[in-house]
Amino acid sequence: MPIVAVRADGAIAQFLGTGAIAGNPPRLVTAYHVVRDWPGALAISVLPDYDRLYEAKVVRTNPDTDLALLDVSGYQVPNPIQLAEDDEIRTNVQAICFEYGTTRTEGHIINLAPATRLGNVTRELKLHSQFGAAGDEMLELSFPALRGASGSPVMSGVTFRLWGVVVANVSYHLLPAQIESVIEPGGQKIEETRYLLPQALAVHVKHVRALFASVGAA
Repeated sequence: MPIVAVRADGAIAQFLGTGAIAGNPPRLVTAYHVVRDWPGALAISVLPDYDRLYEAKVVRTNPDTDLALLDVSGYQVPNPIQLAEDDEIRTNVQAICFEYGTTRTEGHIINLAPATRLGNVTRELKLHSQFGAAGDEMLELSFPALRGASGSPVMSGVTFRLWGVVVANVSYHLLPAQIESVIEPGGQKIEETRYLLPQALAVHVKHVRALFASVGAA
């Protein structure tokens, strides 16, 4: 679901990123950097009525793992996403991600646009040098994270349990996505266009479980 910044008059100031209701008790799970820089009120909206906003309050954050939990008590989810165990994550099982990376802002109008990504976890990586604690067993995905997809849930396409939370893209590309060439009558290639797709990175669900546990222990 989309997370938005709210002005003092109750209007939407800007679209920040994506989140999902998960865990028990249910919380809105997202990336810390999605909510980090907005000093005012936060809210979510839900399909199909994007005009209705539900207040979201930050409960707990962990900048080291780039995760945040928010309370959205005004919106009740009948079946929140459950957190997977570590051994449930597989590289040969379909993964699904529901995000708002195709959202576009035109002037003062924000066109919220959901998108579903299907793919799989290509591997688990140790990326401590780039991402600190968040890089511990980071999930590399076979699809990209567009701007606005940060905070979106990565789930098993079979059980729909949470595997991780999207936070970034890798610094290299999945090559080549598409190549187009223009050939002269004599056979000389005069133009080539490459379409490059990055691969998304997600914080491992074990860090999400730890953040939930820290709230319960508080």
